[in-house]
Amino acid sequence: MAETISELRALSDDDLIRRHDGHAPNVQVATEHYLQELYRRDQKRGTEAMLSHTRRITFMTFVITVATLINLGIFIFQYT
Repeated sequence: MAETISELRALSDDDLIRRHDGHAPNVQVATEHYLQELYRRDQKRGTEAMLSHTRRITFMTFVITVATLINLGIFIFQYT
């Protein structure tokens, strides 16, 4: 019998791999759900990393915009 989704998500990556490897030689038991769960976790980690980078880039863009506006203000004030 296959595990429920919540049971799969509760397992560590090492436990998933161990269970997959234990069931893989047995042709009677499907092991695709273990691989799909590992793939889902890898995708989630990648997505979280990309979101983190996006937040950092957004913050840096804001800081650069503010610095540019300050620089423009100094330039205009200096030459008027």
